[in-house]
Amino acid sequence: MNYDIFLNWLIDEKKLSQRAAKDVVSRCKRICKMLNINEFGVSTLEKLNSNKEFSEKSMFIKSQLRRACNLWFEFGGEHEKI
Repeated sequence: MNYDIFLNWLIDEKKLSQRAAKDVVSRCKRICKMLNINEFGVSTLEKLNSNKEFSEKSMFIKSQLRRACNLWFEFGGEHEKI
């Protein structure tokens, strides 16, 4: 996962602040660690939702992690078009 390009995309395209963008990147890293993966795949969100550690998190944390995952997929989809 290229976090630097993703961080810049979040700031430039999604208009997130530097701090908010870094939080999203951190959450993506947290998802990878939680699922013991190096890259997001088509089943990442499904695996995340069925993960025991994830299920024990508060609704607020779950929402943040899902949003980070969805932003990564949106980033990936836009970069496949290029």
